[in-house]
Parts: sequence; C-alpha cells; structure tokens
Amino acid sequence: MGVREAAAPGRLLEPRGDRLLREVEQLERARDRQSRRNTTLGRLAFAVVFLGLWEVASGRFVDQFFVSKPSHIIASLWAMIIKEQLFYHLRFTIIEALVGYVIGAVAGLVLGFVLARSDLVYRIVEPFVVGFYGIPRIALAPLFILWFGIGITSKIAVAAVMVFFIVFINTIAGIRSAPVQLLQVARVMGASEWDLVRKVVFPAATPFIIAALQITVPQAMIGAIVGEFISSNRGVGHLISRAAGWLDTPGLFAGILALLVVVLLMNLGITSFGNYLMRWNPKHGNLRDIQ
Repeated sequence: MGVREAAAPGRLLEPRGDRLLREVEQLERARDRQSRRNTTLGRLAFAVVFLGLWEVASGRFVDQFFVSKPSHIIASLWAMIIKEQLFYHLRFTIIEALVGYVIGAVAGLVLGFVLARSDLVYRIVEPFVVGFYGIPRIALAPLFILWFGIGITSKIAVAAVMVFFIVFINTIAGIRSAPVQLLQVARVMGASEWDLVRKVVFPAATPFIIAALQITVPQAMIGAIVGEFISSNRGVGHLISRAAGWLDTPGLFAGILALLVVVLLMNLGITSFGNYLMRWNPKHGNLRDIQ
C-alpha cells in the first residue's frame, strides 16, 4: 500500500502513484483531443484551399467543360434535389449498396471462418478461391443482370460479390494469424473450442476483418453503381449516366458528390463499430488514426 496524504481533516487522498497515473491518462486524453482537433482543422483547410484553387483555375487554366466549377456543381446538385428527385434515386442506390454489403460481408465472414478452421478443406479449395478472386467482378455484372433481371436484385448481387472476396480472404488471413503457441497452451490448460475462438482466434482476426469491412464500403457502392450504369431507370448511377450522355459535367460531378457523402457516412459507421470491437487493444483501438 502506498503512503496516503491527508488533504483535509477526516479525508484521505488516494496513493500518489494512482494520482500520477490518473494525471498521465488525463494528459493523454487531452493530447488525443488536440490531435483530433488539429486533424479536423487541417482537413477543412485543405478542402477550402483545394476548392478555391479549383474554382479559380477552372476556365482560366483548365477547360471548364471537362472539370466544371465547384459553384456550378453545387448549383447542379441543388437542381437535382429539387427537379430530379435526387433523394428518391439515392434511396435505391443506398438500398442496393447496403443490402449487397451485408450479404457479401456475412457470407465472407462465415465461409472464411469455416475454411480457415479446417486446414484440409482450406488447402483443397485455396487454388479455386484464388482463381475466382482473379476474375474482374465488374465483368460479372452483365451475367447477373441476365440471371436476376434489370431490377434491384442484380445490383445487390454485384455489390455483394464486390464485398465478398475481400472480406473472405481477409477473414481467412486473420484467423490463420492466431499464434499457434498460444492456441496450444490454451488447449493444454483445458480451453474448449469456443474459448479458443472467443479468446484467441477472434481477437487475432478482428483487425483483418475490420480493415476488410472498411475497404469494402466503397466497393459495395461501386457494384451498385456499375449495375445501374448497365441497366437501370432509377438510382444515382442512372442520373450520372444520363448526365454523361447529355455532356452535363456539373450534373455528373453532382452525382459523384452525392455518392461521396453517402460513402463517407457509411465508412464512419463502420469505423465506429471497429473502434467498439477494438477497444481492448490500445494499438488498434482508434481506427480513426488510419483514415
């Protein structure tokens, strides 16, 4: 027990070592808040400077037909919201991307876990997995439209395939990265298979899985948009394709901007979920540092 100092009659202070530890933790939290504040201000400053240079350079140094202007893009985005029911089209694109994302991620996690925990099965199917992974997923979009029609199902299928392989391979890599010596020691100590998965395998695989879930957020959106490009009369991909057909550069950039906002919000949600899962690990617990 440490030496306790009296701060006032009838009251004892905590040990000096505990007080110093708490002060260090408070300093670390303050330093972390300051770092996040500086990062946010730096990002805002970069965005303002970039958009300002773009506004000035467009029409003076670069042909405005090809790059438009931020002011024209914002005006076109507002016109899309008012006249072209952007939120109506955005709803379908978000549904396609989210449903495809969930299906692809869950399938990748489950199959990756099953294969990684069975070494013989993994060795058998590994070359086939590598072969299928080498197929450009975008090339499957016309096939899915042939199978599932021009409705929302084909777009969901494309988005799911875009997500599946990345999550699947990362899950296998994460599970197989679990320390063999630690697994052996846990077995000797009487740990059940469930204990091994919960206490050793899952913590080792979590950074891989979270990284895959973050990477595949834009992949799901790409899959949905590609499906809409090929065959659709609704969705943001349809609006972008129509703007390109009309040579409407501000409208094209406005559609891309709307998608950018959606992807950032989705990625923010996945990052928060990853921070929650990784809260036990101070090295990886704050995934905002890798964004």
